[in-house]
Amino acid sequence: MSHAPQTKPPCQSEHSKINDKCIADVVMKGGSGILIGSVLTLCFTRPRTYPIWMGLGFGLGLAYDCCQARWNASTTKD
Repeated sequence: MSHAPQTKPPCQSEHSKINDKCIADVVMKGGSGILIGSVLTLCFTRPRTYPIWMGLGFGLGLAYDCCQARWNASTTKD
């Protein structure tokens, strides 16, 4: 029995790299939005939580836009 190393096809490994970058973008930009919204809530609108949710929404929207651009670039390259 020979155990040859199994490699993924190039397109599959490229798509997994794109997925990893998208997940990292969602975590980083969503977290940044929550952080900025929290600071704004503490400084300007004490009992209100809408800046936190707006910050999260903006962060997730930016991450989605970046992921969509990466996916479109990878599908046109194939």
